[in-house]
Amino acid sequence: MIPGTEEDLLHAFLEHVPDGIYFKDRRSRFVRISRSLANRFRLSDPSQATDKTDFDMFSREHAEQAFADEQQIIHTGQPLVEKEEKETWPDGHESWVLTTKLPLADAGGHIIGTMGISRDITERKRTEAELNRYRAHLEKLVTERTAELALTNELLQRDIAARKVAEHELTGKAQELARVNAELESLSLTDDLTGLYNRRGFRALADHRVRLASRNGDGFSIVFIDLDGLKQINDTFGHHEGNQALAEVGDVLRGCFRASDIVARLGGDEFAIFIGETGEDEIAKRMQRGFQNRNSVTSRPYHLSFSAGIVSWKPGEDANVDQLLGRADALMYQEKQRKGSSRFVAGTDF
Repeated sequence: MIPGTEEDLLHAFLEHVPDGIYFKDRRSRFVRISRSLANRFRLSDPSQATDKTDFDMFSREHAEQAFADEQQIIHTGQPLVEKEEKETWPDGHESWVLTTKLPLADAGGHIIGTMGISRDITERKRTEAELNRYRAHLEKLVTERTAELALTNELLQRDIAARKVAEHELTGKAQELARVNAELESLSLTDDLTGLYNRRGFRALADHRVRLASRNGDGFSIVFIDLDGLKQINDTFGHHEGNQALAEVGDVLRGCFRASDIVARLGGDEFAIFIGETGEDEIAKRMQRGFQNRNSVTSRPYHLSFSAGIVSWKPGEDANVDQLLGRADALMYQEKQRKGSSRFVAGTDF
């Protein structure tokens, strides 16, 4: 057992924890705060915050919202988890924190106040804003380069005699487009676990491909995939095995489609694919063969299976990635419902 009283341990924790920790009474007055939070308040000692409120520290706009949140927690007993808050200070500057607030109860279970922890995410928010501006700039470049490529192709059709010159220009512009696409992909658009695109990457690239398809009149398909039985894998073998199963699914899907298709993990056990000019039956067959081949060469005590919804777009229809993805999601859910709720059995599909 670590020596020292509970008060000694709490004091040591509040003295050294980097995040802002605070305890408040039912009137949202500070009872105790960490030293890191005192430093943010520009107080020489945490005790100087006792009996003060957010109205003494922040602008009225932020203080009123914080007070309303805490009173709601006190009256309902429901916590506020990982809320992104913009803090406005009396001198006019702004900061961002990721805040979790919980009801504070005594030994009898009566709520006597609130306690919270806030983590400074100001730099992260600034980075995200900068990345969004940079992505918008790159998307503009992609659109401009695509328009230039379309014009070059039109000139090729009109004047065969100028083909060599136009092909040289086309090669240069294709290289520039590849460079811009590579920069787009580098902006945190990939999923760490599977190496596929993440939700942000899928949206950025699929939006561009949909606009291009609408302009050129090219058909395409969007697939929404859900891994069957991930919860049973996690519950039976642990989350490490669940992560391994997700990584395998990513590897299988990557092998089923071309490099020009967009394969992404949206989060959890959900995946999405943008496929150019391929029929729905062929798409389903590719995935089925891919999963069957993988299951046949592994010694896992379970088989990987999936439910999928496929939506094909044709020229003249409304082209909206979110709507098409939503339709594919609904079709996937119908397939999962048709399968029915099945129990996990080692060595079989879910």
